Amino acid sequence: MSEKTLEQRVKELEDVREIKDTFFKFHYACTGGFVGKQAGRMEALDYLTDDATIEVLGLHEPGKGPRGRQEVKEYWDFYYGDAGPLPFVFQTSVNEKVDLDGDTAVGYSNMLMLVGFREDKPMLGLSQRVNDYVRTDDGWKIKKTTMVGGFTVRTDDLEGALNELPPAEDRTPWTYKGD
Repeated sequence: MSEKTLEQRVKELEDVREIKDTFFKFHYACTGGFVGKQAGRMEALDYLTDDATIEVLGLHEPGKGPRGRQEVKEYWDFYYGDAGPLPFVFQTSVNEKVDLDGDTAVGYSNMLMLVGFREDKPMLGLSQRVNDYVRTDDGWKIKKTTMVGGFTVRTDDLEGALNELPPAEDRTPWTYKGD
């Protein structure tokens, strides 16, 4: 096995940094419901490839999460926004590790999230997240993001500078339509 050159090692570090920055921006755009910032802003989708897949184990059967720009947008439109069923979201990942392989990579992290539902008690969740990344002409993007179980704790209250919510909208949930 040949040793990597300094240039190769620097490029690898730059790629890992860009991948972590992409995931941070995705989380940041998902977070909201306070101080006038809306949860699940559509800019989050800018960090996904056009054929991206989202899988939340326990919510979707493996392989049956939304796939592709249109399905992901339908999924997003159902859950997020001040008038949706999930108006309060704060999520971040810690302890990130990235395995780089040329123009693809896999990122592993532990995720911490606090969500407030309209019709249920707020929940604190800890889960593991696995992201598949690809290098595109626009930089690194998430091709598949998977939330892998974990733990949740319900709480009675969600406090803070929460957005004042409009009446809930009647929305159609996203459902798997098959291949």
